Amino acid sequence: MFLGAFDVLAFASLYFVLQDLASRMSYVRSERLVPGISYYIFFHTSSIQGSGIQFQLVSPPVLDWVQVIIVLLVLVNGYYIASILRRARRDTP
Repeated sequence: MFLGAFDVLAFASLYFVLQDLASRMSYVRSERLVPGISYYIFFHTSSIQGSGIQFQLVSPPVLDWVQVIIVLLVLVNGYYIASILRRARRDTP
């Protein structure tokens, strides 16, 4: 029961994080600017470049929630599967 609820919550969080990123990129494009994202392990930086005026804004490193949620999904589901396999191995005659 816990695993199913956790997975639903994690996938819902992942959906909202991706929608937030998409809306931010859409807004930047609507202002006729060029968005960019540089990914690192668990962090990303956003940049905006102007088309007419030469400028570039770079954000400080921000925690990449997509990677964090995926790692949590893998860890929790891996632990659950390992515990099921251990229990099945112990119960077999």
